[in-house]
Amino acid sequence: MFKKNTYLSVLTSALLLSQAQVGVASEAVELLAGQELGAIWFIGDSITQSNADGDPSGSPRKSLYDLLKANGYSFSYTGSHTRNSEGLPMSGNSPADNLYHYHSGFSGYLITQGFSPKRKRIGGIGSGLSNYWTSGRLASVKPELILIMLGTNDIGHGYELAGAPARLSTLLDDIYALPGVGDPTLFLASIPPNRRSDAERANVVLFNESIPGIVESYRAKGKKIFFVDQFTPLDNEYKKNMRRDNLHPNATGNDTMAQAWFEAIQSVFPAPGAVEEVNQFSGRKTDFHGFERYEVPTAKGTISVVCPKKAAPGKPWLWRSMFWGNAGVVRRLVAGDLQLLEQGYHVVKAPGDVSGHPKGNESIDVAYDLLTQTYGFSKTLSMASMSRETLALFRWASENPEKVESIYVDNGVCNVHSWPAGKLVPGSHSNGDGNAKSWKLLKKTYGFSSDEEALAAKVSPIDLLEPLARAGVPILMRCGTKDSTVPYEENGAIMKERFEKLGGDIQIIFEEKGHHPHGLKDPAPVIEFIKKNTNAGEVADDE
Repeated sequence: MFKKNTYLSVLTSALLLSQAQVGVASEAVELLAGQELGAIWFIGDSITQSNADGDPSGSPRKSLYDLLKANGYSFSYTGSHTRNSEGLPMSGNSPADNLYHYHSGFSGYLITQGFSPKRKRIGGIGSGLSNYWTSGRLASVKPELILIMLGTNDIGHGYELAGAPARLSTLLDDIYALPGVGDPTLFLASIPPNRRSDAERANVVLFNESIPGIVESYRAKGKKIFFVDQFTPLDNEYKKNMRRDNLHPNATGNDTMAQAWFEAIQSVFPAPGAVEEVNQFSGRKTDFHGFERYEVPTAKGTISVVCPKKAAPGKPWLWRSMFWGNAGVVRRLVAGDLQLLEQGYHVVKAPGDVSGHPKGNESIDVAYDLLTQTYGFSKTLSMASMSRETLALFRWASENPEKVESIYVDNGVCNVHSWPAGKLVPGSHSNGDGNAKSWKLLKKTYGFSSDEEALAAKVSPIDLLEPLARAGVPILMRCGTKDSTVPYEENGAIMKERFEKLGGDIQIIFEEKGHHPHGLKDPAPVIEFIKKNTNAGEVADDE
C-alpha cells in the first residue's frame, strides 16, 4: 500500500510536472512537425474506451478530434480495436480507410493483468501489448503520438498499489521495445479524481504524484515524453466534470480532458501559423481581471502565474502562497496586485507548507527554478503573504535570503504560540483565538509528541529573522489593531523588536480593524515599497 498520509498534505504536494519536463515549450522548435501530427494512439481503460461517460455522441477522442481539426492539424487515430462510434467520421470500413475510430481503450483493465482482493483475474493493458501491436489499424499504421492514461482500475481494485508506478514504467519499457515503434512522442497523463472513498481519493493523488518522476526518468534517457495533468482541471470543477459514480468523467469531463490533451500536444507541436514562443506557458489558461492566468504544472504542485500585458525589463515578479486570488477578504490584495501587473510584474502563487515545515520549500524551489531558468524571470523576487501563509514565506525566505528583494506581510502569523496555539494551548501565554485543528496539524507535520515540545521549538517566523537581516531584506507589515486572531502584540511587535535588534529594516502600517479584510484600502504604500526594492531592472511607471 502507498505510504500513509493525509489527503490534505498529499494534495498540496502531489502532481505534476518536474522542472526537467517543463521544457515542452523550449523544445517546441526542435520537435516541431508543422501541422502533420501523424497517427495518434490512445491507450487506457473505460475512460479511453468511453463506455461509461453518459455521452453517447461524444468522447475525449471526439472532443480532441474537434480541437485538432479546428486548429488546422492533420492527423489520424490508430489502435488495436474500435469501440463506440461517438460521432467521429467514418471514412471507410477497413482499417486502412477508417481513420478515426481506432484506439486501445479497454474497460476495467489494469496497467498489467492482476487479481482483485477477491482473487478475481483482471485484464491488463501491458499483458496484451504485443497482440495489440499487430491488431486492427495498429497492425499497419504505427503511431507518431501515444496518449496514455492508466491506473484508475488499479486504485479502484486496490491492486498492489505500491507497485503501480513500477508497472507503469514497465509498460513504457515494453512500448519503446515494440518492433518498428520508432521514436514516437509520448504523453503520459495523471488519472482523474476518485471520490468513492477517502482511501481511494488519497491513493489517486499518491499515484499521480509518482507520474512526473516517471516522465523525468525517460526524458533523461532522451525520450520525447511529456506529462499531462488530467487530474487538476477535472478536480477543480468536480461536480461539473464527473459522473455520480465518482469514478468516470461525464460529457463535460470529456471536453475538459480533451482540452488538456490538446494543450499538451499544442505545446510540443504549435498550431499551423502559430508564433513559436519559447516563453509561452503550458497549462490551463483563464482570465484574471483582464490578465492571462496559467495553471502551470510542476513536480511539486500546480502553480498559478498571472502575466502582465508586457513584462517589465528583467521580468520582476511577486510571490504569493495559498489563499491569494479568492474573492471577499482578499479583494484589496488583488487590487494591489493588479497595479503591479499593469506595471509589468508577474504575480505567482506557489504554495509552501501550511505549517511552515521545511518540506514545503521544495515546492517553492521547483517553481523558482522553473520560472527563472525556463521562463527568464528575475533571479530575485518580491514576496508577500497574509495570515498563516507567513509561516511558509519566512521558512523559504530565511533559507534563500539572497533571492529575496523585499517581504510584505498582511496580518501575518509570526509566532506559532499566538496562532495556531493561542489561548487553547496551556503554556502558550497567548490571548489569541488559536485554532485547535491547525495546531494538531502543525504538531503532526513536525513530528512533535507534545504541546511542550512544539512550544519549545524554534519554528516561528520570529525565530527565522537573522539570515534576512544579515542579507538586508526589508520588511513591511500591515497590522490590524483589533486583530484577535493574530494579535499585534504577540506577532508583529515581537518581529519588529527582534528584526531591529538584528539591524534589519522593518516598517509597520497600523489599521484600526480586525484580521479581515486583508490588504490596505489604498495599496499605494505597498506598491511603492515593492518597486523601491526591485532590482530586476528598470520597472516602468504608470503611463
